[in-house]
Amino acid sequence: MTKASPITTPAPSPTARRDEPRNSPGLMLALLGHEAMRRLRDAHTAHGLTPRQFHILGLLHDRGPLAQTELAAETDTAASVLVTQLNPLEAEGLVTRTRDAHDRRRHVVVLTADGTQRLRAATAAQHEVEDGLFRSLGDSQRAELTHLLMRVRDDLTDGEEHCATPSSLDRTSR
Repeated sequence: MTKASPITTPAPSPTARRDEPRNSPGLMLALLGHEAMRRLRDAHTAHGLTPRQFHILGLLHDRGPLAQTELAAETDTAASVLVTQLNPLEAEGLVTRTRDAHDRRRHVVVLTADGTQRLRAATAAQHEVEDGLFRSLGDSQRAELTHLLMRVRDDLTDGEEHCATPSSLDRTSR
């Protein structure tokens, strides 16, 4: 008795799969982005931060003290909205705001030791979420995905005036 060979279906070509509306790269990115943002928001809020506040603390950690106007520009946030983000951070002792000694109109925002500690905890939670999101990818695939996403992001920010930032992501539906 001879064994029948298994029936195999050839994998659809990347073009054929892309032609299916549900496999559109843009749609998949949007849907995955929505789910990723939901999970990241949960990780950040578990540590008492919004994604925007997490971004603010991260900028202060990476760049050091910044003037409020620089922080507003860097986060693509109106000055009045930035104040509503900084007030609770300052009340919790995560940042301080002081007048610049050389320019009394300028307020400098500084990350405190408590802010650094909170940022570390929220960053660890964020890494756990990312590990879950990308668990099916190997290290090299994850690095390649990061590279490709950065390339798309950089291309968008070069060609358009606005690209998604943590401030715009706070406004997404929950």
